[in-house]
Amino acid sequence: MDIIMENQERLAVVICNHNKGDRTTDCIRSVLSSHHFVIGDTLKIFVVDNASDDDSASVITKAYGDRISFTRSDSDLGSCGGLNLGIEQALSEGFPYICCMGEEVTADPDALKTMFDFMAATPSAGLVGGKIFHSHMPHYIQHFGMSVDFRHFKASMLYADTPDSENIPNLVYCDAISGSCMMVRAKAIEKAGLMPTENFLYWDDTEWGYRIKQSGFEVVALGDARFYHSANPMHRCDNTKVNYYMTRNGMHFFMKYTKPEDCMRMSIVLLRSIFEDFYLHKMGNAHNMAQSDIAALLDAISGVRGKAADNRILDNDETGLGFVSFFEEQEAVYMEDDDPFLEQVIRQINPDIVFMQLPCTEAVTIIRCDSILGIKDFNFPLDYSENVIYIDKNYKMLSSREDMHLIKNYEPSLQLFLYAMQPAVLRRVEELRNGEFQKEQKDFC
Repeated sequence: MDIIMENQERLAVVICNHNKGDRTTDCIRSVLSSHHFVIGDTLKIFVVDNASDDDSASVITKAYGDRISFTRSDSDLGSCGGLNLGIEQALSEGFPYICCMGEEVTADPDALKTMFDFMAATPSAGLVGGKIFHSHMPHYIQHFGMSVDFRHFKASMLYADTPDSENIPNLVYCDAISGSCMMVRAKAIEKAGLMPTENFLYWDDTEWGYRIKQSGFEVVALGDARFYHSANPMHRCDNTKVNYYMTRNGMHFFMKYTKPEDCMRMSIVLLRSIFEDFYLHKMGNAHNMAQSDIAALLDAISGVRGKAADNRILDNDETGLGFVSFFEEQEAVYMEDDDPFLEQVIRQINPDIVFMQLPCTEAVTIIRCDSILGIKDFNFPLDYSENVIYIDKNYKMLSSREDMHLIKNYEPSLQLFLYAMQPAVLRRVEELRNGEFQKEQKDFC
């Protein structure tokens, strides 16, 4: 890839919009309010409308058409494809640094300069991000860097849903940066390539960060670069696309990049995770979501990439109303362990609810756990279980005698699933090792 290097003080900002015109204008407004940069001189904003079917294009161009470079794609390229379109435009104009921002993100006035100055002073940094806060709870961090864990085969948002404090480091050296806001060095793109468009949605930022780090650059999140994300943690997507792409692309990532000697363990860990999701969806009568779990797994094993077939994306029948309606009806609760973020969520659902300092029969007791499917020993007699609920780290809730019976059948069902599916996963890993995996490894040499 030929990249023209010109004025090193110039920054390009790329924003990909899909049916969020008002949010995109808020994002643009925050970028234009950034200190140090002057539009048309040291700053250029590239907005890509990714096949929106609402009035986003007119909303954006009416507000800022004379201050941005606006491009519309008539076909849905996915988030990574839309960003790549803007990135390629910025590279062709010689920008040494490019900041990609999600349309639901706004920046503090000093955030872009903080990231820019760090990259300019740190040639080893190929990708940097900021500290992203919840817009509706601005003292809580949404995420601050990402890690890729090849022991448990998962990617994690660091410091997610924790209150900001002086104990959190100001620099976090990590494996990837969320696509909601990431600044990349043009030379890093030259070496690692553009974002992986075959993902279409999700895991594209994780894989890109991993590839940039594998190509010899550092990936860093900066605490002084503050951004705000307007997405609500309890937001419900109307369809199963998040579940499908997160599952399919995560499976593909670890099948592709896990060391050969760890692939047997990887296959078991990932299959257990997918079956857990499937079982929880079945317990919640979310049949479309359960189908999405299995479809994503089968497509990952079959090597299906890019945009999913229409019959893969179904209406989301996981309402989450059980969690919401349960707390709407409660007058008092007692939490066995303090969890300020969960308390905030519950208070948003029911502002009048009382949090007791000690357990009592008038209050429902909340017990936190890693996974409700992993519960082996219930701490309370079954007769008292109506007054006790378990909530895991993903806010799945066990609150009925029926749930308990389903959990007791979980382990034997899991073992049968592993027996049926593990050989197919390992066959796909072997195919990757003999084909595209070897090609990727050569690209990093």
